Amino acid sequence: MTDISSGRIISSPSNRGSADGDTSAIRRIVVGIDGSQPSSAALEWAIAEATLRHAELDVVVSWDYPMMATSEPIYIPMPDKDEMETGAEKTAEAMIARSSLPKSGVTYKVVTPEGRPGETLVEMSDGAELLVVGSHGAGVIKELFLGSVSNYCAHHSSCPVVLVRTPG
Repeated sequence: MTDISSGRIISSPSNRGSADGDTSAIRRIVVGIDGSQPSSAALEWAIAEATLRHAELDVVVSWDYPMMATSEPIYIPMPDKDEMETGAEKTAEAMIARSSLPKSGVTYKVVTPEGRPGETLVEMSDGAELLVVGSHGAGVIKELFLGSVSNYCAHHSSCPVVLVRTPG
């Protein structure tokens, strides 16, 4: 399991609640972003859907220490945890600044947990109305070796998953 409590929330505007002012049943949509064009499209789709549903938006940028494999024994220092979190925060800030989110009126928070993206998104989306992710369309061979975040989410999430593809 991924420990999502280690992430930092870097933006948390006030609670808007539902359209009729009732805050007892807050709707929530989770969107995973990574700086790519497909995740930018997923973010825009999630913003539009959150607007329609009067839902809050959890913008998730997970990070994990890189896997390193060598044929010779060598020392490779691990990246600093604060640097990894800061990198995730900067990715989120840049994508949000380029998106329609700041002007949308949607209440959102940015979360930067440590963990593998698919597992983290599935865990973060527990109890959400939707999980939205971009799909890179990496192909069967690449997916066999690297895995697919969208595939993992589609097969393991407890809520509906929207896969947003970009042309090309």
